[in-house]
Amino acid sequence: MLIPVTVELTGSDNVIFKENIAFMNSLGFKVEEFGINSYIIKEHPTWLLKGYEEEAIKKIIDLIVHFEKDFTIEKFNEAMATMLSCKLSIKANQNITLEEMENLINDLRKCKNPFNCPHGRPTLIFYSNSELEKLFKRSGF
Repeated sequence: MLIPVTVELTGSDNVIFKENIAFMNSLGFKVEEFGINSYIIKEHPTWLLKGYEEEAIKKIIDLIVHFEKDFTIEKFNEAMATMLSCKLSIKANQNITLEEMENLINDLRKCKNPFNCPHGRPTLIFYSNSELEKLFKRSGF
């Protein structure tokens, strides 16, 4: 990283995080203590979303601290997948090509649960012809 990320933690969060520095390093981060309750992250893995590195690093640290004694790689991986899927998702008013649209629908069809996002929001909505006609005030014609 050209500019390392510095993170300051509270006393209790610091204790939890300090116990898991080896895990962070095993993921491809280079974490070093940097004063009292502070850490400097000098390297990160390539799978972090470009432009969101600092935000992702802080979120990863928050996840480690949040899970505390129940910390497992499985819980961490699930939380990371959820977070990254949100960051990488297509946002409102974002233009995408027809090919990207088709790929998105094809990928959605392959999911175990294509009807909801990881947060439970619907990804598909069905409207019958009569419901559409009502929405456009076309019923009865």
